[in-house]
Amino acid sequence: MPSVLPEGDPAPEDGALPLSALEGAEDRRFCVYVHVPYCRVRCGYCDFNTYTASELGETRQADYAGQVQRELSFGAGVLRNAGLPKRPVSTVFFGGGTPTLLPARDLTVMLDHIHGEWGLVDGAEVTTEANPDSVDEDYLNSIAEAGFTRVSFGMQSAVPHVLRTLDRTHSPERIPLVTRWARKAGLQVSVDLIYGTPGRASPIGSVRSTPHSQPSRTIFLPTR
Repeated sequence: MPSVLPEGDPAPEDGALPLSALEGAEDRRFCVYVHVPYCRVRCGYCDFNTYTASELGETRQADYAGQVQRELSFGAGVLRNAGLPKRPVSTVFFGGGTPTLLPARDLTVMLDHIHGEWGLVDGAEVTTEANPDSVDEDYLNSIAEAGFTRVSFGMQSAVPHVLRTLDRTHSPERIPLVTRWARKAGLQVSVDLIYGTPGRASPIGSVRSTPHSQPSRTIFLPTR
């Protein structure tokens, strides 16, 4: 079936924002999402825009931070040309994919660029997603020093056979370790749990295991 355009104004052909984007802009929070599409393994349940190393072709992961900086500057120009008031960012979220497959330095320079374009409000929340096996203690210390305030771990389950079904590469024992490192670095912690996995209808066992990790948030996601 052909896709249907969402309700609202059609996108202008010149790439500018529609006039409706100006309505109430001063009263809205300004948030930035940065997508990092790289994954070590493509999980069977995931339909996000992601790529493994074998799928990159001539694209280089090492070039990505610079490309994002150019895109952020382009976006800032579009907002200025639309006449939108300049507002500091209240929330920054790095999602994927697995943003922490990039070096911590790459996440730092992208965050610094956001700060340079718009600034951050006092107490802004700056989050990156991470797989439990994509970070170590030094990595978490580095992003905390760079200004990140929270890390969201893709725990998904505390049951080994469910993790294998989901094509996850970490073990349940990794979760308490990485969450302890994150809290020691001064980061808030959230974990994702998936329910509805074949062979495991209830996530209750995984929920009961989360107090050992002491997350500040637990996010439930259905398998698709």
